[in-house]
Amino acid sequence: MKRHYTLGAVVPDLRSLDSLDERLEDAGVDPSSLLVLSRRRDESLVKVSLPEANTRAVETTLRRIQWFEFGSVYLGVTAVSVLMGAVHLPTGIVVQTVMTLAAIIGLVIFHRLPHLKNKVIGLGLPDELAEKWEKSFPSGFALALVTVPEDLFDDAQAAFLEDESLIEPLAVDRRVVL
Repeated sequence: MKRHYTLGAVVPDLRSLDSLDERLEDAGVDPSSLLVLSRRRDESLVKVSLPEANTRAVETTLRRIQWFEFGSVYLGVTAVSVLMGAVHLPTGIVVQTVMTLAAIIGLVIFHRLPHLKNKVIGLGLPDELAEKWEKSFPSGFALALVTVPEDLFDDAQAAFLEDESLIEPLAVDRRVVL
């Protein structure tokens, strides 16, 4: 049974990502095997620069429609608390305070969720790699992952290690478990 390895690193900028792609192609790696996890705002830039690579967005903030929904629900609750305040002022103030605190806590929790880690674990990679890349991702542009057969591993690893600007270049054995 042929072994496969997944290699990955946090890429600091688009230029490094493009040069990594070129080095991987020179090593004989199929361009479509490159998976790039980037922030939603950078996903279209990666798609234009590397059309053959697979790209996925990593949620780092609410989308516009989610902000709109969040704002409209908060506005609705504020209207209800104002009406409650007209009838009984302390109740209106308490409801508004509780809802404001709940909204703030919800936003803080959402922003602290490990979005990249969940994507990486969803790809079947170990928790340790996901945690290291999650810590390094905020200082980088994207996470580049490639899965290669055993005979291309050394060349692909050399492509990752050649650029010293790549953050946390790591590899994992992807043996098939039956």
